[in-house]
Amino acid sequence: MVGAGPRPAYPGPVTSSESAASRPSRAATPADPSDAPSVRPKARPAGLRRAPMVFRIAMALFCVGGSALLVVLVMFASGTRDFPLWLWLLVALAPVGLLVGAFGVRKAGLSLGP
Repeated sequence: MVGAGPRPAYPGPVTSSESAASRPSRAATPADPSDAPSVRPKARPAGLRRAPMVFRIAMALFCVGGSALLVVLVMFASGTRDFPLWLWLLVALAPVGLLVGAFGVRKAGLSLGP
């Protein structure tokens, strides 16, 4: 249509006759304690598998290496320039964990078959 303005993105009126403050709200806690939801964790779904040990090892190595790297960065920012060898070896665990994880993904992908 020529000369027509933009059409609204909604078909009807936006306003409501009832405000949120006037509506009754639900009670936050049930009246009967036996109706309360359980705090027991739900069972693992049948199709869900645990992460292979390779992935857990890779994640642990990467987290230790990343934490050591953060320690080095904080120490460097505070003025320390000479770091012990063991700290640098811990920092080297981050890429080792990344490589172990990459090889684990490759191994898991190959085990799925064609």
